[in-house]
Amino acid sequence: MPTDITDKYILKRPFGTLIADQDITKEKISTMLHGAKKIFTVGDATTERLISFGITPDIAVVDGLERRSRRDHSINYHAKEMLCTNPAGTISKEAVHVLEVALETPPPIIVKVKGEEDMLALPLFTLAPKGSAVLYGQPLEGVVVVYITEEKQNQAKDLMDKICRNSKSVSN
Repeated sequence: MPTDITDKYILKRPFGTLIADQDITKEKISTMLHGAKKIFTVGDATTERLISFGITPDIAVVDGLERRSRRDHSINYHAKEMLCTNPAGTISKEAVHVLEVALETPPPIIVKVKGEEDMLALPLFTLAPKGSAVLYGQPLEGVVVVYITEEKQNQAKDLMDKICRNSKSVSN
């Protein structure tokens, strides 16, 4: 996990455009995703919300938890399933490998994480094709939409490098 307050703060700040919970509508999300090459979601609630709007993510990364509590229902998402382990507060090499394989596999894909998926948005930012959109939940605030550009990929790589140097958070 991040070991200094600066890293903790960086991870709490939205990496893209935050849509407040009360402003999330099918029309708003559809408009924001118009033209995206691919759509990726990280988080059970975010994935479920998109599916309820009739938007099928190319890749959904879920852990069966919401705010660290077991969800009482599963997501109705018919997709090829891939599994990985990713301990809380880390980015495991196994999870990154599974994301790489998922990106090369015809969609839709659901990556089910044993552990926690929260930090896996970062490697998705670096791996997703430019022109794609990655959506993830910002707890108690809303959904963040990140358009993948070279600048966003570089920011994510820099942040991952900093986190790894400070905390050894990329694990086997």
